[in-house]
Amino acid sequence: MYLNWRTPDSPIAIETYYCNTSIGSLSIQIHASLLGKIKWLNDTCEPSSNTPIQLEQILHYYWYTATVDYTIPLLKQGTTFQQKVWQALCDIPIGQTRTYGELAQLLNTSPRALANACRNNPFPIIIPCHRVVAKSGSGGYAGQTSGPMLTIKHDLLRHEKTLIHEL
Repeated sequence: MYLNWRTPDSPIAIETYYCNTSIGSLSIQIHASLLGKIKWLNDTCEPSSNTPIQLEQILHYYWYTATVDYTIPLLKQGTTFQQKVWQALCDIPIGQTRTYGELAQLLNTSPRALANACRNNPFPIIIPCHRVVAKSGSGGYAGQTSGPMLTIKHDLLRHEKTLIHEL
């Protein structure tokens, strides 16, 4: 499935929403009708009371099925290389992982360059960078190799594996 990159027609206002999930809190930016950024927060937050229905549906769909609706219009960003890496991440099946080395070989790049593209992923959950692991261990997540972000990575992987085995 291909990511639905879009470019806004004109300058747009940015709206930010907050929501709590069972594994952490998210900040979600909407640029007009385009999803602009998702970011895991270090602390819990007060959820937004006016979250757009489409956004709520996307998140509920993921939590109940571990799948993502790739028709979601995303604000186009990143370099051509980053977009290539992000697209490859979407091809990793739910409940499975790939090593940085395996993906780097597939994309004819270095594991470090691939890890940097993962670190700059603007859409965690939608672009599943959590499915990329180190050769020996889980590797990093959101630029961190320990702490709360790594716990979120483990929780996402566990969530997906649990749902896949229930199907």
